Amino acid sequence: MNEKRTIQGALIGGMTFVAGLLVGTGVGIIVAPQSGARTRRHLRMLAEDMKDRAGELGDDLREATHRMVERSRRLVA
Repeated sequence: MNEKRTIQGALIGGMTFVAGLLVGTGVGIIVAPQSGARTRRHLRMLAEDMKDRAGELGDDLREATHRMVERSRRLVA
């Protein structure tokens, strides 16, 4: 049961992170007094950070799923 909560927590945390990132980026673009080149560079860095975070969340989810499958196999056996 704890692993199910772990997976749910990871998914909710990931979705919250992405939503916050998108909202923050949108607001930042609208109010930022900077050049287009600087804004594009900033967006590129944010996209790379989001890609890295998504990969980390995927790894965490994969590990939690693996643990749950192994635990289920032990319970069945």
